[in-house]
Amino acid sequence: MGTGATLPAQGGYAPSTPSYATGPRRRIGDVLIEAGVLTQGDLDRALEAQRSDTSGERRRLGEIISELGLASERQVAQALADVLAIQLVDLGGIVVSPEVARSLPRAVAERTGVFVVDKLSDGGLRVATSDPTNVLALDDVRLYTNAPRLEVLVATSSQIKEHLHRAWSLSEDNADVATVLEGISPDQDDAQEISGSIDDAPTVRLVNMVLSDAVRAGASDIHIEPQRDVLRIRYRIDGMLRDVMTVPRRAAPAVVSRIKITSGLDIAERRIPQDGRARISVDSRSVDTRISTMPSIHGEKVVIRLLMGAEQIKHLDSMGMDAEHLEKIRASMREPQGLMLITGPTGSGKTSTLYASLSEIVTPERNIVTLEDPVEIQIPGITQTQTNERAGMTFAKGLRAILRQDPDVVLVGEIRDGETAELALTASMTGHLVLSTLHTNSAVAALTRLVDMGIEPFLVASSLSCVVAQRLVRTVCASCARPDELSAEQVAALGLDPSSLDGATPRKGEGCSVCAGTGYRGRSGIYEVIEVTPSLRSVLLRDPSEHALAAAAEAEGFRSLRSSALALAAKGTTTFAEVARVVPRYA
Repeated sequence: MGTGATLPAQGGYAPSTPSYATGPRRRIGDVLIEAGVLTQGDLDRALEAQRSDTSGERRRLGEIISELGLASERQVAQALADVLAIQLVDLGGIVVSPEVARSLPRAVAERTGVFVVDKLSDGGLRVATSDPTNVLALDDVRLYTNAPRLEVLVATSSQIKEHLHRAWSLSEDNADVATVLEGISPDQDDAQEISGSIDDAPTVRLVNMVLSDAVRAGASDIHIEPQRDVLRIRYRIDGMLRDVMTVPRRAAPAVVSRIKITSGLDIAERRIPQDGRARISVDSRSVDTRISTMPSIHGEKVVIRLLMGAEQIKHLDSMGMDAEHLEKIRASMREPQGLMLITGPTGSGKTSTLYASLSEIVTPERNIVTLEDPVEIQIPGITQTQTNERAGMTFAKGLRAILRQDPDVVLVGEIRDGETAELALTASMTGHLVLSTLHTNSAVAALTRLVDMGIEPFLVASSLSCVVAQRLVRTVCASCARPDELSAEQVAALGLDPSSLDGATPRKGEGCSVCAGTGYRGRSGIYEVIEVTPSLRSVLLRDPSEHALAAAAEAEGFRSLRSSALALAAKGTTTFAEVARVVPRYA
């Protein structure tokens, strides 16, 4: 054993771990079918999702299988280990020296998905991969490292990504936060003095460290909050805020000013909120950011929203929808006209669903125009417009202008008032496919909300084609997932019939380094979808009350958000505790 890794007492490496070059080459899909993890139909579905992926990068099949819910990362890794007789390793229990991990150039490690765990006494390398059948990737590793041989271990994809991130994280240039802060001056109150330190190397390095680390950690937002004695920095990951670090209070003025100046804000104005945008580069890719500042009693608080690029737009198949929901949405998108609404609270994934739906119909034959506030993701092949209320460019005014631009498909970021709602519905009756969002708690409530806005029921009934309500639930960390059992008290608190749990396989995460001890990693959507059928239209015209519409929808097989969430918990994708947190008991 080399000196690169500290091994746990159990689950270490078998001395007989085979070299990757032994045995005939096999494909990962065939191995998973042999192991009974996938059916041929499952594999065909995953391969189709891989072929139709619009990210520009060929994503690994194992990741797609996990995203589609066909098998967990752990199941895939275990099956590969069993069939190929290769050691399965839990990287969460191993400490790997960054120097050892960096034996392989970062670009090669990320492209191949291979993580160097240890150096062997004969000059070989012990490596972990989520796909040991990818002989070409392993050949690249040996070529770049000049290793005489590789000993291959199997690990989950998320663990490998996490360890690659750590190896090149804040300590990448051998600088830590304490070292960086040594050069930051004490508190300054004068704007001229602060401006002199904005471009100082320590301030620049600290801000760059935070931005880069947040992007690599998959954060959606960065919160930089001055407290009485410290500057607190938190990331929002999987919808939850996590403390990342605190730095001395003296760093706050220069850090905030550095962020403001890069986003075109006035560093001398600290009494009123300001909003700006900036583009940063992390790991050779551009990331758009939206910056918001807010005065507080201890100084200006900054929230930075990290906006995903077009390459990050998900495929509808990978968003947690079941086949029935997918077909209803796609049927609506195939129509030449009509209005499809996505509803839910802020942060429920509405924009992601809109963009995923839109990306499936982008063709040279269609003129697609969007009206957003603001434009979050720039998509090639469509015309995107941003509202500007100060200049009089409201949703209603912008929509009127768009309808004079000969559009085939119109995306309206949000329906906020009756005027915009009526315009959207009218447009959907005159040969346009319209997509938009609405803030309601359920799909049925979206129907009554439009009527409450003053829209005539006949207009809603004749124009609306589909309503999707959604939430996001955290998914169980694949690296530390274990079987879970619900007590009688928990079953009662959830309002469940014990017999409904027959055959359920609930899981929970114990907490590990991959999920930062939370037991969750990633999120999945839960959905309820109403297709506006002729029978539902007749109810809408006769009695547009929420009770009557809900009864009509249920008669046609409508499944609520809560039932969708409970189904995910029953098969171990999320937990019942997470369902209780996100979805009301009587939703």
